[in-house]
Amino acid sequence: MKAVRTRPQQLRYLVHRWADGAVLLSLGFTAALAAPSGPGAVKKHLAVLKQIYTEVKEMGPYPGEDFIRQEFFVGEDDDDTNKDLHVIILIQSLETKETMTIRVTEMAKDPGNPQARLARASRTFSCLVAGDRVEVRSSDYKEKDLARLAPEILKAIVNKKRLLLGTPYQFPNFSFFCRLNKSEIDMVSRN
Repeated sequence: MKAVRTRPQQLRYLVHRWADGAVLLSLGFTAALAAPSGPGAVKKHLAVLKQIYTEVKEMGPYPGEDFIRQEFFVGEDDDDTNKDLHVIILIQSLETKETMTIRVTEMAKDPGNPQARLARASRTFSCLVAGDRVEVRSSDYKEKDLARLAPEILKAIVNKKRLLLGTPYQFPNFSFFCRLNKSEIDMVSRN
């Protein structure tokens, strides 16, 4: 004879299965949120580094130098003397590839002189750029810290370009001033 479940047993069975499914589903969402960033975030991070490379490369080298070196300040204030990070970007050519080295120095207020800032700590990361491909070669930053810092550096670069937009003769090789307009710079800073 076939075992037949009574109505309360069937209801209890369905409730337990539904609760088990809900728990597994919520654990899956929690695990997905807590998991480290996946390949999509890494690709976005590398895309921002490629934009940094493109923006700085466009600025060109100083006269007499066969490498590109630019300096930027990262922070919320409009005045560079009040910003917390000093960034130097160096781009050097190596046969078919180029190396982009970025040194980030944390600045701290001098207790004796509140208008001055002193270097507190300095960290570096280096990228290899070949065509459209960017590869982080070495880094003093963890990946998630680098992914957070890269957009801030890009914003500082775009802001410096915006400030220098009215003075195209301040630096040689700033021919991009003739090509960019305010809407194009705003579009780059939003990405």
